[in-house]
Amino acid sequence: MDEPVDIYGANLPIFEKLKLLAEWAPMLGRLQAITSAPTPHAQALAIVSAVQWAAGKSSTEVDDEALFHLEAVLRSPEGKAFFEWAAGKVL
Repeated sequence: MDEPVDIYGANLPIFEKLKLLAEWAPMLGRLQAITSAPTPHAQALAIVSAVQWAAGKSSTEVDDEALFHLEAVLRSPEGKAFFEWAAGKVL
């Protein structure tokens, strides 16, 4: 199966590449927050934040709402306890 060479923007003009980089630069800070999070729970919250930012780039509202509720659950004492219990079983 042959994939197009420009599937990831390899053939974009340099100014279009720079525009794309500038548009997605905030994601780099969010990715850094994920990698530097001190605990798995903090890492999960940083992941939700990154996905919320990316979801905000679409016009679909259901993903924004779902992520809002997921973050609320993770931030609640019960959600944090559940996450830590589940992470303890996996990690």
